[in-house]
Amino acid sequence: METKYRLGARRAVRVGRWLVRSKTQRWSAPLQLIHAVTARCNARCGFCAWNPDFYEGRDELTGDEIRDLYQQAWDAGLIALSIWGGEPLLRSDLGELTRHAKTLGFMTNMVTNGVLLARRMDAVLPYIDQLCISIDHPSERHDEIRGVPGLWARLVDVVPRLRDRHRGTNLVLNYTLQKSNADAASLTAMAELARSWGAALVFNPMRVDATADATARDIDLTAFDPGDDALAAAYAQVQALKERGYPIINSNTFVARMQRLPLVYHCHWPKFIVPIEANGDVVDCMHWGREPVDNVRQRPLREILRNPRLRQLAGPAGEACHQCRSVHRFELSEIYEGRMEPLWSWGRRLAPKRS
Repeated sequence: METKYRLGARRAVRVGRWLVRSKTQRWSAPLQLIHAVTARCNARCGFCAWNPDFYEGRDELTGDEIRDLYQQAWDAGLIALSIWGGEPLLRSDLGELTRHAKTLGFMTNMVTNGVLLARRMDAVLPYIDQLCISIDHPSERHDEIRGVPGLWARLVDVVPRLRDRHRGTNLVLNYTLQKSNADAASLTAMAELARSWGAALVFNPMRVDATADATARDIDLTAFDPGDDALAAAYAQVQALKERGYPIINSNTFVARMQRLPLVYHCHWPKFIVPIEANGDVVDCMHWGREPVDNVRQRPLREILRNPRLRQLAGPAGEACHQCRSVHRFELSEIYEGRMEPLWSWGRRLAPKRS
């Protein structure tokens, strides 16, 4: 494995080349791979458009196929890997896969519901730079939202041990705002929890843009959507909490704009990101799960990255879209257009930790 200094230099060079290409309309590859290593999940969140399982388990890429995919992605110039699902810790080989990714040189992130953290953290977290745990309430109400009895108690038990055993891993808590948790008291209690755990905290609006996918699966997202007025009030509370110094990484720009819905912006997220599903489908972010661009079992990744649809999404087609309220899509787009405040907000809270 290369030294951190040499890897950092290589990543900086790749980012520089990427910026030059993207600004001169010669986009050829993104910077980050978002990979659903499995579609299986051990939670049953009512607001999740991917419940029940999105693909059959037998359709998932094998370990060998995933290692080859990560090698192709690194060779194509990508520098970051975000692993999610489903629930990624359900894969018994996840430790081997993350070790392979880290050996290649990727900056690594994993999103988990935390059910299996106590059992799996020592096998996986040595190769994870940033761990994102989804927590939707700082109490047993989280169990009801996620459909997992006892989950809250497990998290309260495991997080202090995780912080002690894996000090080199940044911890981020992701809070999905919905009808049941958008009140000021819940937001304040969540901010207190993040501070006590030494974690960064992000408040993310529920995905209303997934309505078509959810309807096809008989899921009514309107039952969970807090609505614009409640979201505006929630982000006014988030702003107050940020001003009081709580470790919230939502940028001031995003927090202010969420108080003035609808959220209108030029989306540049497809320039940065290529999403790949558990079965190898490369995703068209405007038609997630319904109209894949291609599949890595059918063609090499470098060839897929030249697909005209991905180029359209990285160009005018993507820039004309702003249906997603995702904090990540909005803030990456702000940064691409030269407004750096979101980057400073993240950087203050997510500076690398020493092992």
